[in-house]
Amino acid sequence: MFLTQEITLHFSSLVILFGGTTGFTLALPLFMAPWGNRRANRCLGALLATSSLLALAYVPHTEVASPSAAFFALFALQLLFGPLLYFYCRLLTEPEFRWQRQHLWHLLPALASALLWQLQLASDGLLNAPCIGEAVCTTSETIRARFIHRAAAMISSIAYSIWVLRLLRPYQRRVMESYSTIEPVNLSWLWVLSHTCLVITAVCILLEIYSWQAPTRELTPGLLQALLPLIISVLLGGFGLRQRNIRLSAERPVEQEEEKEEEESESGNSVATPPADSIPANRKSAVRNLSESSAEALWRQLQVTMQQRKPYLEPGLKIAQLAELLQVPPHHLSETINGIAGQSFYDFINQYRVEEAAQLLTDPSNTHLSVTDIGLQAGFNSNSTFFSQFKKRLGESPSRYRSRQQKSVTI
Repeated sequence: MFLTQEITLHFSSLVILFGGTTGFTLALPLFMAPWGNRRANRCLGALLATSSLLALAYVPHTEVASPSAAFFALFALQLLFGPLLYFYCRLLTEPEFRWQRQHLWHLLPALASALLWQLQLASDGLLNAPCIGEAVCTTSETIRARFIHRAAAMISSIAYSIWVLRLLRPYQRRVMESYSTIEPVNLSWLWVLSHTCLVITAVCILLEIYSWQAPTRELTPGLLQALLPLIISVLLGGFGLRQRNIRLSAERPVEQEEEKEEEESESGNSVATPPADSIPANRKSAVRNLSESSAEALWRQLQVTMQQRKPYLEPGLKIAQLAELLQVPPHHLSETINGIAGQSFYDFINQYRVEEAAQLLTDPSNTHLSVTDIGLQAGFNSNSTFFSQFKKRLGESPSRYRSRQQKSVTI
């Protein structure tokens, strides 16, 4: 008899069910995946599973007339989304990060909220939002009584999203000091997710304000939050699963730097000073852990290596690889590039790649090659990076540059 009964669901419920099941499907391999940063993957899996459970809980909330009070305790999981996003970001950007007892404080608001959800609804409850401008509230009792929970979830989402964005900013600088190709490690999907959370929360706040004037509406804050698993799944499919294991080789504690420098001085190792281009006149600042003479010597050695061996043609070149080629510590090389050239390693290498690409584009023997092929030969492994870096430095696209150069030759 059950199989013959007709089941009808709102279209929004079908979308939420699809997003929730997709989220759970992606969460499972994240928990079990043996590759990459396993702790970060498990945290992301917990984030996705929590969001999916919240989304699926929203379906009976809209389809069933009066769910039990215990059912509403599930919505306390909204206060776990921000902490899980924060811990995931830290596990990705700080390889040395370890769980500590004080981190449990981040989870206490969710526990407290789950307990508060069990309080009985009452028109004069302490947690109720007050009526605005009318003796009799037109807003439903459920919306008024659960206002404090929704407000806490919105504040948590905003606070943790901003916190994650603040963590990503210095991380981005460190990545540019270690990698010449940053697309696989720049955590762009996490940046997009954090901004998406901020936008959704802002819209939820506006809908919350509007609800006091028009309690019955199709679009609700809960509906928007229920769509998060689908959004995360799309972003994870597009960016997150391609995320490489991050190694910031140029970064090392000061104590280790000093010990290494002492070992080098005792062993008598010094940086060779072959003849090369002079120090740029527009140098930005002095280096900190190297003497002026050592930094200038390393800079000259670097110039010779870049001109003769062209390591920038390697698409995935890292600062650790270039430092090994020069036989110097990566942090010394990073300091020299920053202090003398006033550039990050990323900008320094891509400047050479753009110059190489410009020469290849004007070479008559390369007319059979496409602009994309030229970018690959110059060391770029991404069309978007090639075009953006070329236009940034030369003020026009590679195609336009090639066309203009060809016209000038024929004239």
